[in-house]
Amino acid sequence: MKKTNGQVERRKHTRFKVKGAYVILRPYDKKLGTIVDISVHGLTCDYFCGEDPSTKSTTLDIFTNGDFRLFGVPCQTISDFETLKTSLPSVRKRRCGVEFGDLTRRHISQLEYFIEKYTTGEVEA
Repeated sequence: MKKTNGQVERRKHTRFKVKGAYVILRPYDKKLGTIVDISVHGLTCDYFCGEDPSTKSTTLDIFTNGDFRLFGVPCQTISDFETLKTSLPSVRKRRCGVEFGDLTRRHISQLEYFIEKYTTGEVEA
């Protein structure tokens, strides 16, 4: 495991920076977030919410403003924490990390395509 800024880097797979792509985390909260980075095994996103999240995500949808859509990706929430208090006390910015679950061949193929076409380079450790 690598150390970055005094913290142990636990990820085993290369992460890629993402720009202009979004995720909907499900089932209950239907949180809409902006994807920060992604690998073939998970992603990190930022989102706004009115209160602490009450449920952990079990599926997600990935999409862009353009032509990319990937629905029903199984996942498990690994981390979810507040990153910024806004001027509105009832709105908080949060960062969520999810690990993908058992993916179909189609999911894997689409994720590889997404990484190839919609990322802007590797995240530096």
